[in-house]
Amino acid sequence: MKKILPLITLLTCIICNAQCPAPSNFTLSILDATSAQLSWTENGIADTWEIAIIPDFIVGTPLPSDALYVTTSNPFIVTGLSQLSECNVFFVRSRCSATDVSPWAGLASFGCDAIVYNYLATLSNDTFSLQDNSGLQLFPNPSNNIVQIKCNSIIDKIRLFDSLGKEILIQTQNDKINIENLSKGVYLIEVYTENKKLYRKLVKE
Repeated sequence: MKKILPLITLLTCIICNAQCPAPSNFTLSILDATSAQLSWTENGIADTWEIAIIPDFIVGTPLPSDALYVTTSNPFIVTGLSQLSECNVFFVRSRCSATDVSPWAGLASFGCDAIVYNYLATLSNDTFSLQDNSGLQLFPNPSNNIVQIKCNSIIDKIRLFDSLGKEILIQTQNDKINIENLSKGVYLIEVYTENKKLYRKLVKE
């Protein structure tokens, strides 16, 4: 009997292509210790899809540049997997023509920390719209000391996470943070306002 793993599905879309929309409505079914079945809904005209997998996903990992699989099958069975209980992010995109592909759409398994879902959401046009996130600006970014936070709403709380999902700073009602003593790398800022949370990626030089 296959085990269906609950998922939080996030559309990782930076520049959306209306002519070749990304897939949606994902399901990941664990078949055995090393294989799983992916399925999705095609939202355009594509009959070919590209699939990539990033195991042990952490914040700051680039989106896939190439596909691991190209398939005309939906559902699609992936074999040879390891550590299915760990954080695996599965990516699927539609290939509408030889030169036209959709944005990547990502599936994050429940082996992932909440910080991974939050990070993927910063790239998303699904869970957090571009309009929502455009209300939050960081400058300078990248930075090596003081980062100014500009938000259209009143800031109630700010949390800062490192690439492993560890909370390294929390403060209330302030519009700047000091990252001078942090190591170089990619961080995630979570800003609480009156009625929502906003996310931005921050780079420490």
